[in-house]
Amino acid sequence: MQLIKTKKFYGNILRITIPIALQNLITLSTSMIDSLMLGRADNTGLFLSASSLANQPFFILSLIAFGLASASTVLTAQYWGKRDIEPIRRIISITIKCAMLLSSIMGLAVLIFPEFVMGLYSNNDAVIEAGAKYLRIVGFSYFTFGFSSTMLCSIRSLELVKISVAVNLTSFLLNSFLNWILIFGNLGAPALGIEGAAIATLTARVAELIITCVYIFVIDKRLALKVRDLLLFDKVLAKDYLRYGLPVFLNELIWSLGISIQSAILGHIDYAAGDPVAANSISGMVQQLSTVIIFGAANSAAVIVGKSIGAGHIERAKDESFTFMLLSIALGLFACGVILVLRAPVISFYTVPEETKALASELMTVIAVVTIFVSIGSTGIVGILRSGGDTRFCLLLEMTALWLVAIPLALGASALTLPVAIVLVCMKIDEPIKSVVFLMRMRTDKWIRTLTR
Repeated sequence: MQLIKTKKFYGNILRITIPIALQNLITLSTSMIDSLMLGRADNTGLFLSASSLANQPFFILSLIAFGLASASTVLTAQYWGKRDIEPIRRIISITIKCAMLLSSIMGLAVLIFPEFVMGLYSNNDAVIEAGAKYLRIVGFSYFTFGFSSTMLCSIRSLELVKISVAVNLTSFLLNSFLNWILIFGNLGAPALGIEGAAIATLTARVAELIITCVYIFVIDKRLALKVRDLLLFDKVLAKDYLRYGLPVFLNELIWSLGISIQSAILGHIDYAAGDPVAANSISGMVQQLSTVIIFGAANSAAVIVGKSIGAGHIERAKDESFTFMLLSIALGLFACGVILVLRAPVISFYTVPEETKALASELMTVIAVVTIFVSIGSTGIVGILRSGGDTRFCLLLEMTALWLVAIPLALGASALTLPVAIVLVCMKIDEPIKSVVFLMRMRTDKWIRTLTR
């Protein structure tokens, strides 16, 4: 394996990475605006904590959608390398059916049992009540999000990435404007607080669905998908999807459930001076802001490496993987610096108690270091290993590092009433573990498989 130095290769990276990074940035900005506005609408931090915990089921759904789309990308990226479109249509059809089923189940769950869902994440009655109000409205957006998000992620394997920017930018502008009106009661509207934020989010999700459908079924010519194509099914490709894609989906599901449990651990810590949930929400927002390029590069790796393997250029795929690995280290170090620089300015925007601000500053220091390993691990697992079809190994690695190491350590640390920063270190210990194991795996050829028929 050797470093690739051609301009064309890096041009391809930028062509895919930048739109995906912009999409991630816009999505993050939407969450950040929600967080900032709710934080200013209520200086006790109640709305911020309630919305943060109420969005945990949506976080799981978003990763389910990403997992299903990534499961399809494992196959479609290699078929795209062969320029074989018909199997791609059938694989995406299978993916959308799965996404709609699961998003409908989750949507019904949060709409019918909002208090129960909130009770899983907090033992604070005020937080549960406010979060339940939010879920009763935003739960309807689950049905639209399942289709639009999964579809937009699935077509990345065909290097169709610009539409995602347009969809998310529209959603961001609409959501921000409606937040300003409905949370604070501007332009003669009633001040609805957290319920106003939920209405704004639901409206933005519906807009996302409309734009996505118009583009996919009317404008796009590369995939040329028709509504009737969503009924397509292929037993052979379905078996391939289950064999290579199911581990990817389970990987994302297990990871999202693990992160959700970690949020529940923080939500049940009552011995800290500040609010751990609000502090983690603030620090997590900064981490996501600093990693938009990282996850863009990881998705770029999945497309580029998978395309090379599908086209039969195995040695080139190895060189591309080595180059992406070095790039991930550089991006991780850069993101670490960004978090440390933005720490104080971002915290100052929030009108939360001083104890919570101090706690958020401590958590950001931990997050900054962890982000280096997040960069290596995400590029390695989401990008390189999955594109090579090594999906079962990725699943095993995720389960072991997160569920057998990180979560038990975090539970133990919180039970011993250790400082919240130490609890967070335990929660994130899986990231260094995954990074080291990935680097060892990449040195072998076991991760490379040709999946196309």
